Amino acid sequence: MRYAMIDKVRHTIREHGLLMTGEAVWVAVSGGVDSMVLLHVLQTLGHPCRVAHVDHGLRGEASDGDRAFVEAYCAEQGIPIDVVRVDVKAGAAATGESKQMAARALRRTWFHELIERGPRKLATAHHADDAIETFFMGLIRGMGARGWGSIPVHKDGIIRPLIAVTRDEILAYARAHDIRWREDASNTEEAYLRNRVRHELLPMLERWRPGTQRTIARNVRLFGELDHLARAAGEVALNGITPESDGTLRVSMDRILGSTPVLVLHHLLRGLGFHPDRLDDILQAMREGRTGARFPGEGVEVFVDRHTLVLAPYRSHPTWVIPAPDAVPADAPIRIVRCAAPSIASDASRSIAWLDADRISFPLELRPWRTGDRMRPAGLGGSKLISDILTDAKVPRDTKEQAYVLADAERILWLCGWRLSEGVKATSDCANILRVEWSGN
Repeated sequence: MRYAMIDKVRHTIREHGLLMTGEAVWVAVSGGVDSMVLLHVLQTLGHPCRVAHVDHGLRGEASDGDRAFVEAYCAEQGIPIDVVRVDVKAGAAATGESKQMAARALRRTWFHELIERGPRKLATAHHADDAIETFFMGLIRGMGARGWGSIPVHKDGIIRPLIAVTRDEILAYARAHDIRWREDASNTEEAYLRNRVRHELLPMLERWRPGTQRTIARNVRLFGELDHLARAAGEVALNGITPESDGTLRVSMDRILGSTPVLVLHHLLRGLGFHPDRLDDILQAMREGRTGARFPGEGVEVFVDRHTLVLAPYRSHPTWVIPAPDAVPADAPIRIVRCAAPSIASDASRSIAWLDADRISFPLELRPWRTGDRMRPAGLGGSKLISDILTDAKVPRDTKEQAYVLADAERILWLCGWRLSEGVKATSDCANILRVEWSGN
């Protein structure tokens, strides 16, 4: 068993190009059996190792004991070691994540710092059983396409040489080589989903059909390759689409609603905080042509427009009060200058409005338009809803949401960048003229 496992790890390293012969490597060692065996195997295969130990401080004296155990082992074996203590509780409180997710994020951040420092690879002790458990956890949590790949063999300098080895093989190797380790009591706590998958679901499947776990392990590897194909299909479907200057991305619905709409949408919205159920809602809104349907994500809002799906960076919508022409707030996207009449004809643009100062009253307010807002557009002969003006102008939904109005105490003077109100436009006969320039979207 021990030699078969060594051969299996050697094959994994060669097959996936994880390490060159004799290449030095960081090894993440918690003190548990998996990481202690990983360290022993890599040294046996001739790789100079440097240990990285993370003290999460979550288990009191047990955490202190793990750190002391790993430090003592490394001192005994002459293995260099780096130790860091992370504040998991503070990390979880800051992000709203679970302690497990916060610990993982803090751990990975430190690992990448070590990789930058060198050696350029860091090995973790994830094995075949971990991959199976992660796969099922993805299915249970509804991770969709993101759950297919389970645990990658390598990514961003982090490698997993034991990924083809089972937990039973690791235990047998540890006993055969008299490798000491420490047990983590949290591995048996049923509050954690992984432990319930490990101790309840998988044994039940094995009882139903002996050999199921081996079959699942094979399927997990297959799904990992399918995940690569799914990503490639998504990249092909979205090829050539580039964000606008403000980060907004517009994707034709034809590119999404093809033969693999779920895969393409998963690829497009990956990592933006959308639950799989919300992706189904987006697809349904697209199919039903519900223009204006809006879906907030993490730092982004998704809009269903006429023929496109729009991903727009989330923007706040502040309001500014302008007490006088020469007192415009510095951060306001508007500028006001007193001008003479001859300037009107020489400077015309949709982003510029020429106002008769004698027909408006300060202070002015620059604010986002609101549902129900109306104005009397110049030349129309009546009032009209702001929303209808923007719709008639075929303003894209995301741009429409960002539209601003300039108003005094009585009425909306200007739908910035689009329409001026009746009765406020300056002419060459006006004595007091204001040049107002809008620099927003």
